[in-house]
Parts: sequence; structure tokens; C-alpha cells
Amino acid sequence: MSGEKFLKLTKRQNQIVDIVKKNAPITSTQIADKLGLSMPTIRADLRLLTAFGTLEAKPKVGYAYNDSPEERISYQELYAEPIEGILQKPTEIREDATLTEAVNTLFIEDVGSLYVIGDHHELVGLISRKDLLRATLNNTNASLTLASTVMTRMPNIFTVTPDMSVLESGQLLLDRKVDSLPVVDKSDPTKVVGKITKNRIFQHFINSVQS
Repeated sequence: MSGEKFLKLTKRQNQIVDIVKKNAPITSTQIADKLGLSMPTIRADLRLLTAFGTLEAKPKVGYAYNDSPEERISYQELYAEPIEGILQKPTEIREDATLTEAVNTLFIEDVGSLYVIGDHHELVGLISRKDLLRATLNNTNASLTLASTVMTRMPNIFTVTPDMSVLESGQLLLDRKVDSLPVVDKSDPTKVVGKITKNRIFQHFINSVQS
């Protein structure tokens, strides 16, 4: 009973599993070299595969394939759980906030994205760290420019609902190549109730294994 049957892996994740099976123990740098990719590019894949029990990370040794069915079965329950219990508080800014205010909020709260809220506290857009850095680079009018001019507007924002599973949310984060997603009320897709991030899912698995 393999982890691949529990988890729908991407093409790259399957390649990583095959490489580890054939070359274990193998370091992350060696895996990246065999794929012809950089380490940061595959870091999220390695985290997910390790968290789901498909791979084992051995300090100062490298990665190995986990072929223990009993250990994998315990992970099935973990990633089938709804994300409702592990949501993080969203960081929001007003629609009329300036780029300067947005940058200050981003760094003070130490987050990767900001949710832009309208007059009725509805979600109207999302601004990523990359959006802000790009918009403020060599911009002498950041204190006068509205942050909403660089946001991704609804309905072009991928969202999830609290009842979605850890697996569904994690896969969506990987597929969309984003670090976080807004979690919205199932009956009102403009009402933000939290956020889910790659790191939060990773933390969820680590905490569950250690408990």
C-alpha cells in the first residue's frame, strides 16, 4: 500500500519518488541536480512528500523511500481532516490603503499576501509580496498610489472553504504555485474567515506526528 495511492502526486513529485527509490539515501541537492532544477523549486514538493510519509528525511544522510504501509495509513486520517481546525488569521487592508501602508502591513505582520477588503468587509482583491515589491521598486509616489491598483481582483482569486480537506487544499496550493489561499465562508464567497498556507499544513503534520 503506497503513499502514491493515497496522494495524487504531480509529475515532478512522481519523478522525485522514483529518484529516491533508486538512489536512497540521497540529499535534496542531489535530487535537484538529477531533475535539472534548483533546490528552492523542489523544496515544497519534498516537504509535502515527507509530511505525507511517502519519503523519510534522515538528518545528515538524506531522503529515503518509506515502504511501511502501517505508517502510511495513519497519514490518511491527517490529510483527510478539514482545514477548519488549522486556519490562520488573515491579514487585511482597506481598499483605499496606499502602497506604503500595504508594504508596512506586510512586513510588520510578516506575511506573504494581503487581502483587500471593501466597504462592506467583502473580499475584493489580493496582493502578494511580489506584487508589492514590483510596484514599489523605483516608485517615488508609493505613499500616494493606491495598493488596489496592483491587486488581483475578484473573481480571479482562488479560494477554499473550511470544509475542504488538508489534502485538497495542499494540492491546490501546489497546483497554483502560491504560498497561501483565502478561506471563505461556504455560503458567502466574499466573506474571508481565515487563510491556509503551505507552512501551516506542514506544521499540522509535524505537530500531529510529535503528539
